[in-house]
Amino acid sequence: MTETNPTHEEMHHPSGHWYDCTGFQRDLLLGIATHDRLDQAPCGANLQWWLEGRYPHDVNRSRVYTNLCDLYDAGMVKRRPINDRKTAYELTEAGQECLAAHGRLVEELDLPDMMPATARDQ
Repeated sequence: MTETNPTHEEMHHPSGHWYDCTGFQRDLLLGIATHDRLDQAPCGANLQWWLEGRYPHDVNRSRVYTNLCDLYDAGMVKRRPINDRKTAYELTEAGQECLAAHGRLVEELDLPDMMPATARDQ
């Protein structure tokens, strides 16, 4: 079997819609994965606190829930009731692949190859 090098498009447009997400949504995906890895409930309030620990300003709770809903609609997260008032969020397979693809891109970072050939040739 012949191994080929990925094209610029394949390297910089990872599957899972990483570039279709806003930066805030990407941070929510990372927060959900972090909470899951630490075996903590990734509910909206916990994600808000997690984000506020990383952002230089307060994070509006409605912004958290609106973006979680958008990620749910995009098939990146699923919901699981914790109790009558709390919902936990977890990454779907698409959400996991989205983070994994971005991780591979960062891992293989090669600055000269990060720009399209037309920009490098100028």
